[in-house]
Amino acid sequence: MFDFFIKGGIAGMSIVMLSGIGAIIWSIISTAKFSKKGFITKRHLDAILFLGSFSFFIGILWQGIGLSEVLSIIQGYPNISPEAIAAGLRVSMISAITGAILFAISAIFWICLRYLNNKKAEI
Repeated sequence: MFDFFIKGGIAGMSIVMLSGIGAIIWSIISTAKFSKKGFITKRHLDAILFLGSFSFFIGILWQGIGLSEVLSIIQGYPNISPEAIAAGLRVSMISAITGAILFAISAIFWICLRYLNNKKAEI
């Protein structure tokens, strides 16, 4: 996993991981708060969704930066092999896939907490 972190680019992957893990940690805190108080505020739900989607957005942005770098290198070498192009595309997708996975986890928390919060409000 650390190899993917390095290949995906330390700067971009750090932001993706921090915001994604922040969303998961905030989800756990919100779940604990919900179990203690019986409700959570809309601000807590919005923070979970924002941090998860920010992780996904930064992953896609970092992929665009990686693709731009790969394409600029391809321009300099007209006889580049298809294997090298495929390897560059694969590496550029690491940050986007990581952001998407972290977003999916935070979205699951968000959906569950929103459902529980709304169900509790109806009672």
